[in-house]
Amino acid sequence: MRAAARVITGCIGSTPIHGVMAEAGVPPVAARRTALAARMLAKAMALPEEDPLHRLAVADPPRRLKTVCGWRQLGREVWRTLGVEPPVEPLHPVRPPPWQPTGTISFNLDIGAGLPAGAAASTKKEAALHHLASLTQCATWVWTDGSATGGVPCGGAGALVVHADDDRTELKRPAGALCSSFRAEMLAIAMTLEYLATHPRDDTLPIIICTDSQSALAALREGPSAQRTVQGAEIWSRLLEIATPDRHVTLQWVPSHCGIPGNEAADVLAGEAAALEQEIASIDVNTIYKAAARLARDQAARDRPSYPDPTRRAATGWYRELMGTRYPPPVSGLDRRAAIDVHQIRTGHWSGSTQFLHSIGRSPSAACAQCRDLLCEAARCPLCGEEADTPRHILLTCPGLMGVRLRIPAVGNILPTPDEVWRSDVVAALVAAFRALQSR
Repeated sequence: MRAAARVITGCIGSTPIHGVMAEAGVPPVAARRTALAARMLAKAMALPEEDPLHRLAVADPPRRLKTVCGWRQLGREVWRTLGVEPPVEPLHPVRPPPWQPTGTISFNLDIGAGLPAGAAASTKKEAALHHLASLTQCATWVWTDGSATGGVPCGGAGALVVHADDDRTELKRPAGALCSSFRAEMLAIAMTLEYLATHPRDDTLPIIICTDSQSALAALREGPSAQRTVQGAEIWSRLLEIATPDRHVTLQWVPSHCGIPGNEAADVLAGEAAALEQEIASIDVNTIYKAAARLARDQAARDRPSYPDPTRRAATGWYRELMGTRYPPPVSGLDRRAAIDVHQIRTGHWSGSTQFLHSIGRSPSAACAQCRDLLCEAARCPLCGEEADTPRHILLTCPGLMGVRLRIPAVGNILPTPDEVWRSDVVAALVAAFRALQSR
């Protein structure tokens, strides 16, 4: 994995591995191990009680070696940290039979083929409203949304039901203290269908359910027999219950956060639902795995080494000073050489630095062939000559780049802080200027 991360980033062998893994977007092996142990335990607990793997998961045999921690012990430790408690949703839910007809249920995962990728919010809104206007207007319109704080904890589901006579009903339900965004979106759809089934009204009018979750609609579109979650099976059971030969049910995707009134109202309801008191409910395997992976990744970011001595700016702690506990954004829109420069200078070992080349004997002088001393004359910055051209010097303090930093909109300061220069586009601009000024 480390070799693959070096290939992805172009970082050299001496680069601290915590920075290389973070720049490549590859979780450390220890973090991967933690997440897999939590998922393995969740899968075992999701099986029937008579299953041998389930009995193995709940057993607690004596440990032969105190230094060895198996998937049961490690998974339980992660569960305690996350606050996860059984039960876990079954891996094989009871699903509707595949031969049941579904002709009056349709799924639309787009709003027209003419919408360009990366379109502005106004363009998305205009295209969505134009597409929705082409649907049956005399219908029961439903807008659903689900949210989870930070993608995992404190989920909420909200829905706005608008009947043909403009009578409106707001639905809100907390989705659990530990909940993925996908699960919250599915809960919003299931909650809506439960309301429509238990409050029958306008039995012949079609139903149009609008959601901004393409992943939820894509999973449901696979059909009733392909559902892998309890929520998916329940949604299809409700759909088959309310969809009749005289009533058509349409599940329509709409873009989010572009000003569509119904979607914005559902988003507000989902946020209010997430703030409600969360109930203890069963949880699925996928949510546990995502929460464990996020926990392990955040712990790896917090464990990045810092400078042991504030007066000695060594490369080991440079990544922690620059990135903190953040994870770097993807490097996009740059050619391979510029992308490698960004990765290398952020991780502290840049092959374009005179100081680094001198430390490995590739830039000798008459007085010194090779050394790691930052005060060596051969290691001085070729632009200002005041000190060694370390990554910290180039990005934060080099007088030769003061004008460049001042002109970059995201910085606007001749002596910025690490919080102002860690972005990929800012680093790329400063490195390109450093190279260009040397060529003059």
